[in-house]
Amino acid sequence: MKDPIVHIKRYVRTHPAAMINADTSFEITKIEGAVFFEVRSEGTKLRVVSVGDRISMDQAYEISLNSHVVLEPVYPN
Repeated sequence: MKDPIVHIKRYVRTHPAAMINADTSFEITKIEGAVFFEVRSEGTKLRVVSVGDRISMDQAYEISLNSHVVLEPVYPN
C-alpha cells in the first residue's frame, strides 16, 4: 500500500492566524490515501486529526513519519 500524501499549510509567525495561536500554526488542507491520523497531544493522549484541523509542529512531525507531506507556507498579504 502506498503512503498517504498530506498537504499542510504553515502559517508563518507574522501571519495573523499564527499570531493568535502560535501553538497550532499548521493546518491540514488535504489528505490523499487516508481519512484521518492519530497523533499525540498533551503527553500520551491520542487525538484524531483530519482535513481542516489545526495541529502543532510536533503533531505535523509525527504525521510526516508515516506519510509524505507537502508543506505550503502562508505569508500575510
